[in-house]
Formats: sequence, C-alpha cells, structure tokens
Amino acid sequence: MASNSYETGRLNLPFVGICTFGKYPYQPDWDAIDADVAVLGAPFDCGTQWRAGTRFGPRSIREASTLFSFGHGGAYDHEDDATYLPSEAVSIVDIGDADIVHTDTMRSHANIEFGVRKILEAGALPVVLGGDHSINIPCINAFAEDCEKNGPIHIVQIDAHLDFVDERHGVRYGH
Repeated sequence: MASNSYETGRLNLPFVGICTFGKYPYQPDWDAIDADVAVLGAPFDCGTQWRAGTRFGPRSIREASTLFSFGHGGAYDHEDDATYLPSEAVSIVDIGDADIVHTDTMRSHANIEFGVRKILEAGALPVVLGGDHSINIPCINAFAEDCEKNGPIHIVQIDAHLDFVDERHGVRYGH
C-alpha cells in the first residue's frame, strides 16, 4: 500500500483548490498532454429528448471524485484494503472541457471529437465525462484512424439504461 505522505507536500484536500477529476493536475494545453490517462469533460445535453441538465454532469463528477483524492497515495478502499490509482502507478491529467456551442450539435460534437483525438495523439487513454447519450458519437468517430492501426476499441458507458438507436423521432445525432 502506498504511503499518504501527509508530512510532505500539499495536502490538496477535496474541499480546497480547483476542482479537477480526482484532484489530478489540470492540463489546459492539449498539445502538451503527457499522461497515461486524460480526462475530458463533454458538458453537452442538446441531444437529450426529455430534459436538459446532463451538461452539468462533468462538473458534478469532478466534484464527487475529489472525495477519492484524500491524501497523496491514491484512493484507498477499506473493503478491498487496497489503494487504487496511486500516482506512481498511472499518471492522470484533467484537460478540462470540450468547447460546447449551445444549440449547435454538429459543432459541439466536432469539438468533443477534437479533444478525444488530441488525447489519442498523446498516447493517452481518453476518459470522457458527459453529457447526454449523443457524446458517444464524436468519441467513437475520434477513434476511426486509431482503429485502422490498432483494431477494435472498447467503450465503457455508465448509464441507467442504454438507448442506442440510429434515429429517434427524425433526429440522427441524439440518443
């Protein structure tokens, strides 16, 4: 188990400072991503058919994730008696959010795809925080060239339900 090193460095407790995913470093320069994993927010909800609000998902996920950053050694799980994501095992950065142009689905999706492509160019694993169901589309599109070189990709989608259809009510780029 990694030590917490409370005696050295800043504590950077969950309730202080800038809210990034897991309190990992913020990297605003997408041409300087140097990490194993890069977290990108996709605060988009123009593809939802019911009600808006999922645009606040990335911010809420980041805020909740700070609770797992207590101390310097990673996220300790008392049930497993294990420390997950210790800083010496995997490097993680939060690159902020993709630019969202409210009411412009195609432009917003292009900006999300651009962010995922920058992560892939850096050789990092993209973790995208959404947003509505439609953000899968630009994320998958970003892998087009990568799949030609490296084969199939795997997507982990955490959702209450999966409503993946080609078109719903005449809308192609939504659910």
